[in-house]
Amino acid sequence: MRGRDFMRGLRILIIDNSIFFQDTCTRELAQRLPAGSLLEKAGDPVEARNKIGLFRPNLILLNFSLAVITVDGNMFLPLLVSRHPKLPVISYGLLPGSRNTALNMGAAEYLPKPGPEKNSAAFFDQLAKLICSCPPERNAASGQEQMVGPGAIVTREVWHAAMVPPAAPRSPGAAPEPKTFPTPRPDTRIIAIGSSTGGTEALSAILTQLRPPLPGIVVVQHIPPMFSRLLSQRLNEECVLTIKEGASGDEVQPDHVYIAPGNHHMTVRCHEGRIYLDCRPGPPVHSCCPSVDVLFDSIASQIGARALGVILTGMGRDGAAGLLHMRQQGALTLGQDQATSVVYGMPKAAFDLGAVMQQVPLPGLAGAISRLVR
Repeated sequence: MRGRDFMRGLRILIIDNSIFFQDTCTRELAQRLPAGSLLEKAGDPVEARNKIGLFRPNLILLNFSLAVITVDGNMFLPLLVSRHPKLPVISYGLLPGSRNTALNMGAAEYLPKPGPEKNSAAFFDQLAKLICSCPPERNAASGQEQMVGPGAIVTREVWHAAMVPPAAPRSPGAAPEPKTFPTPRPDTRIIAIGSSTGGTEALSAILTQLRPPLPGIVVVQHIPPMFSRLLSQRLNEECVLTIKEGASGDEVQPDHVYIAPGNHHMTVRCHEGRIYLDCRPGPPVHSCCPSVDVLFDSIASQIGARALGVILTGMGRDGAAGLLHMRQQGALTLGQDQATSVVYGMPKAAFDLGAVMQQVPLPGLAGAISRLVR
């Protein structure tokens, strides 16, 4: 069976409400992709859900106009990513400015689509190149990688060579990667977590396993405004800890989790021995608002060594410099490992910078966090 999966090649589901574009995309990609690639079409989220179950694609192309349609109370793209966290989604649309929104919602990449009066050959050339460099879907149960083209499995490193800026060299002052697990620090006052692509499911996997007593937890997940509240509500229903969307003036309490609201940077401040939140709109950092770096930097400045920073799956570099700042102030730091990351971008950037004391697989992160703060 594994050999049959290996030879199966690309299986692409095109989700677009234009039959004309479905047909055009199928025809153009068939001329550009490796022999044996299979393409299927869906016109809306309902049809897409059925096709995913029947066709079992290993990559999805999604018109961004459908990404924001509400399905089961959530926008379609974040819902799709949360239900199929190992399935890469490339989105496209007429507005170049939609890229940041698409990435924040969980897309692996976004391509501007040319208008009907423009030559589309360059768009399909770029799309085919992007598809062939996209990381393979992992089998969630076995961890095995599936084939994305005849002849070789394209690794995540190939994808990030094109999609993630080169990591800065390790800072001369950064501590070396330890061979043993960091020493627990029972006086930890706060836990800070940063995540992006694939982060909603990673957060669920971690937070549902955590049990009191724990310091307060603050989270930045790259997510649109309306979805941050929905995520907080969903996690609060799943978890023993109390989880809410953060707001300015909130006092960070033990056994509580505060998720940064979309389009607001979240920082902490200390006053008379207590920790409070500030949530304010601001310019994007690394094209992100909220930004992980903004949160981590504030914790490094306000809390210092009595903190634990954790960086999870996500594309780009947001959080790497802030986590290094935390470590330089004496805080403990963890990073999700490559094997369990949907996108090994942010954790890799932080690790390459020397910000991560220990890389941990996702199933072990809740236990690692608990051990370090007790």
